[in-house]
Amino acid sequence: MSLRDSRRSICPVGGVCRVILSLLLCLLSVLVYAENRAPDQLIVRVRPGKAADLDRLNKAAGATVKRHIKKANTYSLRIPKGADLDKTIARYRSHPAVEYAGPNHFLRIAQGTPYPFPGQEPNDELFRQGIDLFGLGIYGEPQWGLFNDGYNNGFGNYSIPRADIHAPEAWQITTGSPDIVIAVIDTGLNYNHPDMADKLWTNPGEIADNGIDDDGNGYVDDTHGWDFVNNDNDPMDDHSEGGMEVHHGTFTASIAAASTDNGIGIAGVAWGCPVLPAKVMDSTGYGLEDDVAAAVYYAVDLGVKVLNMSLAGTDDVPALHDAIDYAWSQGALPICASGNEGLSTPLYPAGYSNTLSVGATNESDQRCTAADWSQGGSNYGEHLDVMAPGNEILGCSNILDYNGYFNLPGTSAAAPFVSGIAALIWSVHPDWTNEQVFYQIIFTADDIGASGKDIQTGWGRVNAYRALVETAHLVSSVADIKQLPSTSRVKVYSKVLSTSTTDLPGRLYIQDENRACGILLSFSGSVPSGLLRGDEVEVIGTVGNVSGERALLNPVVTRVGAGGQPKPFALTNRALGGGGFGFQGAVVDHYTTPRTFANGLNNIGLLVTTSGWVKTVGYGYFYIDDGSKISDGPGNTGVMVVFGDNIAPPDVGKHVAITGISSCEFVPNSSSIRRRVLRPRTQDDVVILR
Repeated sequence: MSLRDSRRSICPVGGVCRVILSLLLCLLSVLVYAENRAPDQLIVRVRPGKAADLDRLNKAAGATVKRHIKKANTYSLRIPKGADLDKTIARYRSHPAVEYAGPNHFLRIAQGTPYPFPGQEPNDELFRQGIDLFGLGIYGEPQWGLFNDGYNNGFGNYSIPRADIHAPEAWQITTGSPDIVIAVIDTGLNYNHPDMADKLWTNPGEIADNGIDDDGNGYVDDTHGWDFVNNDNDPMDDHSEGGMEVHHGTFTASIAAASTDNGIGIAGVAWGCPVLPAKVMDSTGYGLEDDVAAAVYYAVDLGVKVLNMSLAGTDDVPALHDAIDYAWSQGALPICASGNEGLSTPLYPAGYSNTLSVGATNESDQRCTAADWSQGGSNYGEHLDVMAPGNEILGCSNILDYNGYFNLPGTSAAAPFVSGIAALIWSVHPDWTNEQVFYQIIFTADDIGASGKDIQTGWGRVNAYRALVETAHLVSSVADIKQLPSTSRVKVYSKVLSTSTTDLPGRLYIQDENRACGILLSFSGSVPSGLLRGDEVEVIGTVGNVSGERALLNPVVTRVGAGGQPKPFALTNRALGGGGFGFQGAVVDHYTTPRTFANGLNNIGLLVTTSGWVKTVGYGYFYIDDGSKISDGPGNTGVMVVFGDNIAPPDVGKHVAITGISSCEFVPNSSSIRRRVLRPRTQDDVVILR
């Protein structure tokens, strides 16, 4: 493992520098376990009323109960040293009283492999200038993730100005409320660090050191959090690697909420919010599934909404999955590091649907790769939601000196940026649901990859300022979408597809179940596969226009159910198009004076059926006219029927019935005048009557 080749030659102290850097890289290398599970533990979920059967099973197996998570009705068990874990699990699984039995999996902190690199000598606070890592003139990066000027604190030629979360602008609105707590589920917290000492959450329902569980939550004297590894009330961070204290939990907590404007150290994203430490990882940076799950229940039951989880495991583990689902059901938002292996396959908990999965960007607003970390890279894939700064991030750490600071890379560093933003949003909107906060974050992210959501960068790099000043829209009807201005980000629920994947190139159409309104879904690439007419879908997209037709651009479409074939409205040619509605302009007869609008209500985007005589046939289109005399060009009146290679046109003079999507488009050489268009889906939609 080595420094970037382009920076090796500029170390000012020669061999001494190389020795120190090699040592640092070795001590911070990721530990590798022979297995991803505890060899002497399993997790069991029993069916209701079958606890007695579990007791008998435990006695037969020589197992003892380590933890009982009551809300999930799961037990983590220890078996005798040397016992065959797989055979024990099989024994439990075969019993009718057992709903689930499996290993207790390891998870690990989602930290990249760090290395320092040189920059300019600091002349101000760490927020703008960074630190001298070794006292040898080797300077780590400052807090470019909060403010990147593209030069001094982004390190010049490969940095992009404002490739950051726009924190200073957000702080003009709020720095965070003391009522919004951030739970850091990690290796604990060094609550003696001068930048974290006054950030420690205090349990209002607990009297310190009286030996009583005052708030009745099952944890005695949990005045400032809990240590789930050692089962005590002291969540002090003891994480170290190679004999040096990394303090991963303290590091992530400081990014989210370090004391700020105090004349020392660094700034935190939500520096007005307290931190609840839940220690679930031991001194090596590894922890067990049941400890992490228990910590989630613990924090959520205390009313905490923001859960930072800079940890990851390779297995979809049932106890943790249940805990994440519980957190979401109670209004909390688990914010999880996607992992640092450069893989598209999900790690967990970031891979669960009820989390906000976070990847890492570098100073150039690009997804971190091996070029940034010397190995792996920020994980990606369909499950990825957003990105945040994650390359050489400055935070509180004891690597160089006690209560000091250090630069570390990884999605572990990216996740707490997003947790801080979530806390800022809830500080301004304490009544918002977790779903509202989730969509506010993804909708206001700066799109840094392919248009819309993509597997490399999700919805984009988070922007704290936009998250506080812009509005994300959760709408229930298509009509609501048409009344929103362009560039609005929306999610719309439970709509019916009126077209299938293969019907119209680059297009899908959805409509309200009651057929009140419909709208185009426009794709710059291919239409998502496997979608059928009548499917119930949820859609996320950006409001815009396609040649005069209101649309959701490059949307994400999720199928949530199947239904029957949608029924078309029967309309006359005169009624097609209709009047304007919201930001959807009406269809107009461009070639008459005064100009004549199509009659009736706006029906653009709806599945309709109409009939008329074929007047003109051209390549890929024909016109039908019932005498409405609404013209869109010299000699062409009526409705333009646009079709693809899958449809053969009728002959001129035929009387036809057409089923299709009522659509529109700008007439040639105009950016404001729309003509009526009807889009049949297949040959069956064109019926010759006579």
